[in-house]
This record gives sequence, C-alpha cells and structure tokens, in this order.
Amino acid sequence: MTVHEDAAQLLLEERQADPDSASMLAKMSASLYEGTYNRQLVAWVGQTQRNPAYWPAHQVAALIDVLDGLADGRIVRRRIVIGESPGPDADRLENAARLRNLGAPFRANLDRSQNGADSDGTLWWDKPVNFWRALGVRTLHQQGIHGSLHAPFEVRPWRVPLEVGYTLPSRTLMHLAVEGAVARWAYEDDEVCLLLDLARIGDHCGTRPLPAGIEPSSLGL
Repeated sequence: MTVHEDAAQLLLEERQADPDSASMLAKMSASLYEGTYNRQLVAWVGQTQRNPAYWPAHQVAALIDVLDGLADGRIVRRRIVIGESPGPDADRLENAARLRNLGAPFRANLDRSQNGADSDGTLWWDKPVNFWRALGVRTLHQQGIHGSLHAPFEVRPWRVPLEVGYTLPSRTLMHLAVEGAVARWAYEDDEVCLLLDLARIGDHCGTRPLPAGIEPSSLGL
C-alpha cells in the first residue's frame, strides 16, 4: 500500500477501537452500499473505477474524516464553476484547455505527463477569495429544502495541489494533512471544489466581517 493508504489504515484502526466511531463507520458503509449518499459530495473526496459500495474499509474511514471536517467547520470549501466535466485522464491537453474556463482569479496548471507525481497539477489564485465554513446549524428554507448555515472565510493568494478524475479518499486526506488543501475536479462534475483544512493552513487564512448565510451553491461559492 502507499503511504496515504497506510495512514488511512491507521485511522481505520482508531475508529474501530471507539464504539461511536465504529458505529459511524458502519452507517457510512451501509449508505455507500445502498446508494443513499450524496454522490457529488463523495466524489469531491474520492472517486475510483470501483463503486464506493466496494471501497475497502480504510478508504471509508478516510472519507468519513473529510466529511466530518466539512460538517464541523474544520474544513472549508469553495466551489468554482467550469461548465464542463473532465475528459479521460489520458486527454490532458483537452482537460488543460477546459481548466482555462476557471475564471479570474483562479488559474490551473495540469501536469502533461504526471509520471507518478503526488498530484495531477496545481491550482492557484492571485487575489483573496472567500471560502465557506459550516457552522453546524441546519436550516429549513424555501420549498422545504434543508441547508446549512455557513460563514465566509477569506483566504489569501495560494497554490494548492489539483486532483482530476479518479483519486482515492486517502489521497485527498493526505493532501489536507500535508499541504492543508486540495482542489478536486471529479468526473461528471462541472465544478472544481477547493477544500482547505483550517487547522493546517496557518497564515493563509483570514476572516472578513461578513454575515453568515446559506451557502449560495448556484453562484459556485
């Protein structure tokens, strides 16, 4: 196994030793098996040729850790609309062209060969941008749709690893642990989702005095 898979295996063992965490692991495994999960949300964390219902337990543990971070506000996110989903991994020239639709201030560089690199490329921005942090408060608004109350965070210019298409949840967890961030452009998704771990990004993070609100996903935030 790779280093990030080994780390996920240790995380699994820790979860199995705690009754509450073990119960959560079983519930997530059942959700993946029954297909009742949020497919886009899971794909932001990990996506493989195998259906998530058949992921090994250590990958489910890695998935839960990232989802927990999003739910409790430790991990913040920013959604960037491209308008196109990625093509096959081998078609890097076409995917690089599609990434030019990110729009300012975002830019991306896709490694044309990859050759065993730790990521598919790099995404960066040259002006402060807003991310959204869950406050752990559920709300009910128009047409009975449930949403979460989020607060905006300003993040200064930065470069983060980019993962396109298939990637393991444990690799996403590794990027968050090592680099503090990762940009995910999943297959069948016309958005890039930036994930940042507030516990690890240090001086890159700042806050703005903006009111909390329902995350306006239609705006790609």
